[in-house]
Amino acid sequence: MTVNRILLCAAALALSSFPAIAAAELWQGSIGGLPVVVSLDGDTDIDGQYFYRKHLLDQRLQGRRDDDAHLHLRVETRDGEVTERWELWPKGRDLLGQWQGGKGKKLPIQLHKVDIAALRAGADGARYRRGVDDGYEALRIGALELKSGKRETFAGHRLQWWVEPRSGIDLFQVESGYDVATLARINAVLRERQWKSVASYFQCKSFEMGEYEQTTIPRYMDERVLSVSLFTSYDCGGAHPDFGDSPLNLDVRSGRELELEDVLWLGKGRPPRPNDDDRAEYQRWSGYRDDTLAPWLVATLSKLYPAEMAAPKADQGCDYRELSDWNLPSWHLRPEGLYVGPIFARVGRACEYPQWPVIPWKLVEAHAGAALKD
Repeated sequence: MTVNRILLCAAALALSSFPAIAAAELWQGSIGGLPVVVSLDGDTDIDGQYFYRKHLLDQRLQGRRDDDAHLHLRVETRDGEVTERWELWPKGRDLLGQWQGGKGKKLPIQLHKVDIAALRAGADGARYRRGVDDGYEALRIGALELKSGKRETFAGHRLQWWVEPRSGIDLFQVESGYDVATLARINAVLRERQWKSVASYFQCKSFEMGEYEQTTIPRYMDERVLSVSLFTSYDCGGAHPDFGDSPLNLDVRSGRELELEDVLWLGKGRPPRPNDDDRAEYQRWSGYRDDTLAPWLVATLSKLYPAEMAAPKADQGCDYRELSDWNLPSWHLRPEGLYVGPIFARVGRACEYPQWPVIPWKLVEAHAGAALKD
């Protein structure tokens, strides 16, 4: 499992108190005139969520559907206090009903069913195809716009930065240094990653005291590869706040996101892939990471950085000699070579992302993966 996948899994676990809505019914309309988007999942027992378009933050809905399709829904706090009650009845393709909040306040609800496929195929469909598969998220980020920011030159390439103002999530587009087709290919991937980060921001901020902050650093660009660090600190309702770098490493020629084996390959034949649907392939990849990659990284870094890789004195400092800390490294490319960062168990998280573990280009090229070959 790559570091990108580790962070995505961590976010998924943190967000697990909200329901999965891949096959949910999608509705939009208003509560007392305030525009909302609603997702409802289930036949009898209903689990869902909604957001006001003004705030874009989720509230969880729970309840039931009667035999006559009457919906009884509620919003609860963590302590189980009911703060909202919804009563809805179907009328054609609409749901009509009443919202009741604190102190007996009541407002009318009017919702109509959304055909997200039709929206995506429509004239403004690009707005609903912003790198997210889920229709609920597509409607959320479809309401947002990016604003242009600074321009800079990096590694001979002109970069135009763009920011989504409400989340503060920024990322660049590359404006020079590649042909038109290549620019379009890599910029599409960069823009998709930016919108996914925006979606993650609003999901995390929907939790009480939720936080999500991302720092973007371009690392390397040449005619073969592009590397950018996306370091995120987040608190999405889990047991603890967390952090991690989820670098985007692209094959410039294809626009494909790279695995470490595409850059550094220590085996023979075709590199394995972390394919969760192919058990044999996954085991081959896992075995390579455990038995070949991790030992090579520890041995190589011990030669390059003997002081940093030495045993800590009197149980103080970080111990970088353990093989299991190096089989799923965070990685990106830099002008001086390949950066690889160890991944520790939570107790050792402070030891992650040291600046020194860089394998020089000469050594990387000696074990070049397919992405570094002409």
